[in-house]
Amino acid sequence: MNNVLKFGLFLMLSVVLFSCKKKDAVEARDATSDAAAATEAATVYAVNTTSSVINWVGKKSFIPDQHNGTIKLSSGKLALENGKLVAGEFEIDMNSIVDEDLKKEDMNAKLVGHLKSDDFFAVQTYPTAKFEITNVEVLEGNPSATHNITGNLTMRGTTKEITFPANVAIADGKLTGVSSEFTIDRTNWNVMYNTEKAGIVNLAKDKIISDAITLRIMLNAEKTMM
Repeated sequence: MNNVLKFGLFLMLSVVLFSCKKKDAVEARDATSDAAAATEAATVYAVNTTSSVINWVGKKSFIPDQHNGTIKLSSGKLALENGKLVAGEFEIDMNSIVDEDLKKEDMNAKLVGHLKSDDFFAVQTYPTAKFEITNVEVLEGNPSATHNITGNLTMRGTTKEITFPANVAIADGKLTGVSSEFTIDRTNWNVMYNTEKAGIVNLAKDKIISDAITLRIMLNAEKTMM
């Protein structure tokens, strides 16, 4: 295969990967709104931190190498008024990061330790992240999501506003909320290790880690007893 053809195939693959990565990306905006406030008449649902979880996927930019795992929540509450979600927040335990794909214990521990280090999420300095709802939009006629959830995500001491689609269901004193898979650009929260923004000139292609982190949030909450 000649060099021109090789370059053409590489360029086509790069475009495909870039398009796939960006299609479910959410914009990180400067946080300008405070957390949504509920009235005294609101019904509060406590997030079950045992059954609630955030799934994550991180990958290399130019080679087929990725890892996936989970992060747990340390607390959370959601507020409903007239049976509708209006406010809420949850705290993320960054020390609970788990990798699920590496089966060798030493390699798994090395990856998780690196994710917890200052190169990535600096959990010793920032042991928790937080999401606070600022707005809830009901979606009509959308087969894949019932709501758009907007809120402030604080991570590594930086707060950005994001919006993502989710399915929210409420029945028998229980609430379930499952987001669609979406990606955030980690560099907006100052997670800069081997970023794509360094460019292949300054960093070998097999070392570049995608700026996009794929997330899926799954919340289970129950009505609190007054």
